[in-house]
Formats: sequence, C-alpha cells, structure tokens
Amino acid sequence: MEFPLPSADKTHHVFDGSPIYEPRFLEVREFRFPGLAAVRDESGAYHIDFFGRPLYVERYEKVGDFSDSTAWVKTADGFFYIDENGSRINAETYTSASDFSEKTAAVYHAVCGATHITTAGEMLYNDWYYDVRPFADGKALVRDDAGWQYINRGGELLGPAEAPADDLSRGSVRIEPRKNRIAELLAGHQYDSAVLLLRHAEREPFYRGEPGVGKLVTARGEKTAKALGASLPKITAAYASPMPRCMRTAELIAGIAPEADTLLGDPGAFIFDNAKSQEFYQTTSTASAIRSYIKGAELPGHYPITEGVNRLLAHLKAVGKNGITLCVTHDAFAAAFIAECTGYDFSGDWVDFMDGCILLREGDNWRLVWREGEVSLP
Repeated sequence: MEFPLPSADKTHHVFDGSPIYEPRFLEVREFRFPGLAAVRDESGAYHIDFFGRPLYVERYEKVGDFSDSTAWVKTADGFFYIDENGSRINAETYTSASDFSEKTAAVYHAVCGATHITTAGEMLYNDWYYDVRPFADGKALVRDDAGWQYINRGGELLGPAEAPADDLSRGSVRIEPRKNRIAELLAGHQYDSAVLLLRHAEREPFYRGEPGVGKLVTARGEKTAKALGASLPKITAAYASPMPRCMRTAELIAGIAPEADTLLGDPGAFIFDNAKSQEFYQTTSTASAIRSYIKGAELPGHYPITEGVNRLLAHLKAVGKNGITLCVTHDAFAAAFIAECTGYDFSGDWVDFMDGCILLREGDNWRLVWREGEVSLP
C-alpha cells in the first residue's frame, strides 16, 4: 500500500502532490501501518489518520512512529505504549522505550532495569538486564554482570558480544528474579494437609490479538518446574487447568499425571462466559484488568471477585483434605484469589511463574500462607 508523504515543509501530508486534508501542523512524520502518522502542533504531539483527524484526545510531549500497530508516547512521567486505538497496552511506564521491531520493544524501567516486551505489553522472557537493544534477525544485545551478550527470543544466552557502537545511555539498575519460596514456606509450617495453588511455569510469550490457549511451557520453564518438584515433599494429588501449559507444569512438579480441573482454568472459577472473557483478554493486559477487578471493577464474562474466590476456595478445600495437593492455575486467578483473601492489591507487583500461595489445614481450621505473610481463612 502506498501511503501519502509529508509535504516539503512537513506541515501536512500530500498524495500525488495534493494535500489530503485541510489542517496544518508544526511537524508531521510519515504514515505507518495501519495508516497513522505522528504529528505535532501547539497542543502537543499525537497521531492522526488519513483525514487529519486525531486518533485520541490526549496530547503528549513526544510520540513515536507506529510499528507492529504499536507506538510509544512520552509524558512528564515517562514512556508508555499505545495501540492503534490510542489505548495503553499495559500499565507500565518506562524511562526509555524503543520502536517495536519483530513484535518486541526494548524498554528501561526505573526500578527493575532493562528488558524486552511484546505487543501485548508483557515481558518477552523473565529476565532484567542493565541494558538491552532491539531485536534484529531473532537476536538482541543485552548487558548483565558478565558484559554484553546476545540472547534469542526465548531469553537464552547465545554468547559474548561487542558493546554496541551507539551513543545511547547505559543503565545501572538490574533486579534479579525473585526467589520461589513455596518449598521454604511449606517446610516452615505445621499442617494436617496442604494445597499448593500455583501459577504455571514460564510459557511462550503472548502477542496482542493472539489467543493464549495454545501457549506452551518453555524449555526453561520445564527445567524450573522439575527443580521445584524435587524440592517439595511427595505430592499426593495434582489438579490443573486443562490448558496444556498448566497440565505440563503440574506433571513436572508432582511427578504424577494431573487431573484436568475446569475450576482452575478454561474457564475457571471466576468465569461464567468463557467466550466473552477470552475475547476481552486478547486485547487487554491481564495484569491491568485484574488490578481493576481487585478494586471492584466488573470484567466481561467474570463473576464478581468475591463470588469467584468463594467458588475457588470451596473447591480447594474439597480437594485438599489429605496430604499435599497441587493445583496449577493462571496468573489472573492466582492474583485475584490472593488479593481478595489477603487485601494485597498487587500494585507494582505480580504473580511470578510458579508463584502462588499455600492453603494449610490444621483440624478444621484453614489459613493461607504466601510470600507476603499469612491470613486465616473462613
């Protein structure tokens, strides 16, 4: 498709030498798929369509060009990304952000460091670095304590590399992945029976508009799931969301075949209309949606959060009366359950892969234990 071009004075766009709209701007840049251009006028920076109409009402300090139907914008607080409707793709704000390339972007976070994200706004892999550069031909430069290295899209190190010949700033912040404390917490408590409610192991990344049903556990996820299983006492029963990544995680941790459990996912205890919820999550950040759900928002196809938690809690108690029971679910459900039971709102935090909580029974009494503390359960 041939797009209109900026005029010679860069105040508007022309096609075959003629203006395509009436407004004039201080500056315009080239149109990018899906037919949007970055412009600037006295009100600020924003994007327009072929008719010169603003895509949204907001105005920014700077905006990037669209690529992979996504663009960065800059406010006084930092950078974030919007989609072709002008909506944020996630709730994160960054100190630096690149254009998307190969459906990924290089970002810098003030607290965590640098990483790559997908068009769905989630991390491409589960690591942070001091520095990263955009992907090209399936690999990217990153810098950790060992220096500059190449990684592939799975986050696997490919070997050392020369420092890039650019004048981009160098980062000084990098957080290490949070230690999984499930085995430690279980060993530190007395109980008659226990239920481990965990998110699945690391999976393939999501991209905006793609269904998540077929995403599988990565090779790194399989390795860490086996390691967690080896650190736990014998698991007497295992249940999992029917989605393959959850079933595989449960099998690797427990060492036994899990039972598919539709209250843990597909659809899950929180969902009454699976089609509506799946459509919703294809275009909405899971973490952003669940944080609003925790605060009382209604989500398409979802029960009210209290009702969903009560349904899941009753089920976990029913399957966890003896020994140690493993239940593998999804981040959305684990976060909603923990938040409603503990009051933790997950602002600036999230449920890591294979993170979750433990329900402990002593006699007729139940309590929830997790990395932030413990509470009694009804």
